[in-house]
Amino acid sequence: MISALFIYEFLKHPHEIGTFTPSTKFLAKEIAYQINGSVNIIEFGPGIGPVTLEILKQLPEEGHLVCFETNPSFCKSLQGMDDSRLKVVNDDAGNCEQYIDSLECIVSGLPLMLFAKSKRDKILDIASKSRRYIQLQYTPLMTKELRNYFSDVKMKFMPFNFPPAFIYVCSAFEK
Repeated sequence: MISALFIYEFLKHPHEIGTFTPSTKFLAKEIAYQINGSVNIIEFGPGIGPVTLEILKQLPEEGHLVCFETNPSFCKSLQGMDDSRLKVVNDDAGNCEQYIDSLECIVSGLPLMLFAKSKRDKILDIASKSRRYIQLQYTPLMTKELRNYFSDVKMKFMPFNFPPAFIYVCSAFEK
């Protein structure tokens, strides 16, 4: 059972996963909706893929989704989706620029508040190079930090998730 896998991996790696349950379908659909027509999408920390599935439903045939996941068990689960538009990379999101050329849209489920400041800064520096950045968090405490990297930061509260969540939708400063 996939949710049992998620709970098991959370108990082994709570600072890497950040929550004990995968995103609900309601939350996953809202995050995927925020990609707003992007065709080349990168996902950081997809876990077992509830958001990934919803992105793939909205992604056109010529679209591409590259997922960066450090957990090998989660990677295996993602690879089972068997979609030619999906590429799963078993590596840290901080290394994504070694694998991709375009940073059109980044969707992140990484628990940034649990990361050391240096690692969080590295992820946000990469994200700030994208046209659109969507960040899932379980606290509203990222707003000020995100404004250091993005000219436009909007936050949406999602009470119908367990635990309740916040979606940040960010646009980069003009280059």
